[in-house]
Amino acid sequence: MAIVKRTETEKKRKRFVLISRTIFVVLFIVSAFAFYVMSAKTYETPAYITLERDWERADKESDERPATFSHLVHQEMFYCYVCHPSVFKMGGNKMVHDDFDKGKFCGTCHNGTITWHVDDAEDCEICHK
Repeated sequence: MAIVKRTETEKKRKRFVLISRTIFVVLFIVSAFAFYVMSAKTYETPAYITLERDWERADKESDERPATFSHLVHQEMFYCYVCHPSVFKMGGNKMVHDDFDKGKFCGTCHNGTITWHVDDAEDCEICHK
């Protein structure tokens, strides 16, 4: 069996392929890690959210506390896109109780058909804690 010596060009090509593969693998690993970190950061959300009342339209005489709901419970039951951004914009929505009767915000699901109606709650403290 004859021993074939590689030419300088073949050695450079092999080295180039090896370096290229190494760079590709490193970039892939770094990209995968970055994607993992960013997606984990995306899902960092509060367990409870207090809804902001629209004071321009709200009953000024009302002494009811703002509504607070378990965001965690809703996250466990639904994907984010069920509520965001069609029902709620992420980052805050000003609302009043009358909006719910019009099928907006919480009233989108809490309408007596999908789940209990907001006005059917025997205890206001379910939401107004």
